Amino acid sequence: MSTSTVLNDEEWLKLLEYVAETYSDVTLSRGFTYFKQGQVISLSISDARLVQAKVDGSEAYRVSLNLNKLKEGSCTCPVHGACKHQAAVMMELADRLGYPATQIMNAKMQLKRAASQATSESAMMNLPTMSVSGWQQFLDQYTVSIKPSYDQGIYAQQLRSHLSTLMNVAIPFSEQDQGFFELHQSLFLLRKIKGQNTQGGTNFFTSSAIYKIYDEILSWLKEQANRLAFSESSERLEATFAYLRTQMADQKGHSYQDFGVYCALWNEWMTSEIATALSYAPKEIEAIKTSIADDSAATPSVSAALAYLHLLTSQPNIAWAVLAEGLAFKDTPAYLFVTFFDHLQDNANWKELVDWLTKTAVFFNNPRTRELDTYANYWQKAVARFPEAEELMWQAFESLLPRSYTLIENVLYEQGKWKAWLEMQILQGHDPLFHRVSVLQPIEKEAPQLLLPYYHQAVNHYVGLKNRHDYKAAVRLLKRLEKVYKKMKQPGHWETFFAGFVDRHSRLRALQEELRKGKLLG
Repeated sequence: MSTSTVLNDEEWLKLLEYVAETYSDVTLSRGFTYFKQGQVISLSISDARLVQAKVDGSEAYRVSLNLNKLKEGSCTCPVHGACKHQAAVMMELADRLGYPATQIMNAKMQLKRAASQATSESAMMNLPTMSVSGWQQFLDQYTVSIKPSYDQGIYAQQLRSHLSTLMNVAIPFSEQDQGFFELHQSLFLLRKIKGQNTQGGTNFFTSSAIYKIYDEILSWLKEQANRLAFSESSERLEATFAYLRTQMADQKGHSYQDFGVYCALWNEWMTSEIATALSYAPKEIEAIKTSIADDSAATPSVSAALAYLHLLTSQPNIAWAVLAEGLAFKDTPAYLFVTFFDHLQDNANWKELVDWLTKTAVFFNNPRTRELDTYANYWQKAVARFPEAEELMWQAFESLLPRSYTLIENVLYEQGKWKAWLEMQILQGHDPLFHRVSVLQPIEKEAPQLLLPYYHQAVNHYVGLKNRHDYKAAVRLLKRLEKVYKKMKQPGHWETFFAGFVDRHSRLRALQEELRKGKLLG
């Protein structure tokens, strides 16, 4: 008889139901041992779907199964029915028919999974009519079998892999709803990993997984936001904002992933439909104000979101006041302000940007801050378009000393303020050999006279050390100094200086030898 006609999927579920109702876990476990040890030594199936098998136990037992009437099965062992020998035969039969034998051993669990899957498939068809919160509840239920891992990256990948199976189902979404549902799958992943963070504390695996998902969401919004068709999906958009508000209210401390997504979504809406977005902003502001009437919802993320909306509606002073009045404002991480700087810069609000940069300087004076160079770049762009702010920029940089020393040095160089830049090199004990030749080339071209004290001081330093290695360094500097004099078209000044130099150090034979090797002396 063809094995393909013995059992179909519906009959397989009936077999599992019979096993779950009739067999104990102990009996199934012993039957699985017999099956794995190959103790089912023969098995045949008749056209009438009668199974005859022999099982090698303490002696050879004959087992009969009627697939049409499962309760009529029998065994020649002392138990006669629902025994480990019958269980082993059913597992052998399952294996031959291409069904997992483990499903027989775990029949109760398998039936629960099947029921859950059937429920999920029914729920999938209802997804287009569900609310955003309904989507999140569905995703919770759909992934309930995925257990957290210590490595949250693995946990996130398992969740993502399970969610990908939704792609195989023809859910009757509109194009816009399909886009929003994809976004909410990513927001679901972010929520799940944050939840593990809260329960188990932050570690490398947790934080890296969170930021990876966060970056993926921002990338998705940049590339796929046009699929959301904001004007045609106002209800989904408003519900998504409401969902993010809820997440921000739950995000304690200075964690701003949901805030970042919230701002990115607003930016995409502003880019495509600025008038509609701005007309809706007051309603969103009121919604946030209503939510923070309850102090438990007034988290730093929520305050930042309210401030950002005020900034979008051209109220930078109110935006700053909202931030400054928020919880633990003095502990705000510097990176948070970058979102506000970006908006002011993108909208060419240079005067307001200077004001915010001035007010936030203190937040960048922290050893853990990685955004100091970013902060300096905003200043440079602002000053390039609003020159009156240059003095404020230098005051801000000076307030960040000593951490801003390199920053100040770089800005001076980029602005071509060679005199001040060279003075900083001397104060740090540097000399021309500290730099690549290319670093000093712009100064040699634009203001070679400024290099003279830098070179002269360095030459005297190396000669004063009185050893051959440093004499060689002094000769290299002298050769470059000669070129500087030539750039200045003052060869006579070079000759006068060099003749005096050779005369002063005539007794230093090793130096004289190095000068000859360097072809500075004949």
